[in-house]
Amino acid sequence: MSQLKVAIIADMIASKKMKERPAIQNVLAHIINDINDQYSSRLESNLTITLGDEFQGIVSDVETAFYFVDLISLRLQLLSLEETGEEATLRWGIGIGELTTPIQDKRLSIGSDGPAYWHAREAIEGIHGQNDYGQSNERMITGKDDSFYNSIIRLQNVIRNGWTTTQKETAYYVLKTSGYKEIDNQAIRLALNEGLSKSFSNQTISKRLISTNIKQYTQSRRLLAERIEEWRHAHVN
Repeated sequence: MSQLKVAIIADMIASKKMKERPAIQNVLAHIINDINDQYSSRLESNLTITLGDEFQGIVSDVETAFYFVDLISLRLQLLSLEETGEEATLRWGIGIGELTTPIQDKRLSIGSDGPAYWHAREAIEGIHGQNDYGQSNERMITGKDDSFYNSIIRLQNVIRNGWTTTQKETAYYVLKTSGYKEIDNQAIRLALNEGLSKSFSNQTISKRLISTNIKQYTQSRRLLAERIEEWRHAHVN
């Protein structure tokens, strides 16, 4: 008997049009290496760049998939803008299903195959036809009716993709520090103080909390992940 796996595939949107494409690819590679090092326990197969602008991997659970979508997306947007003046955005497919070929080497997500990856590929291709005028760049396929899951993911994407650079900065450091735990003003203050090495007034912290809707966003991500995990654990093959 085996547990359904959680696969993620991501690619960079409109990368061929970017003037600083090689530099942005280097930024992405650096981010992927950091994620593999820092979150090894939450990876069953490391995130691996399969093409210059695309990578894939197998993660331990749905919350980790959501977390990596958020953390990697935000960090890439912030770093690419800072280092090249161009903001790079990723498109994500999350697939849940079996692996018909086992993972031979955790260090590389190459060689494994099966419905988990097929669903992730189908999800990412589906975004091309339904991206809500550029506001949606993440989709999930489990092999069942995923309309409920994806309706919530689309709303989450509208929030995330509506953030300004400052709001992305706030969200990134809060997520990096607290994940999807319940947060308050003090948690945001500590996250920003640590990430940006400067102090913020109570008024600034409150404004950032309200403007990002980060409390609502993280709660929504956590609760949706929990719901999908209940289903995944009930479907052991």
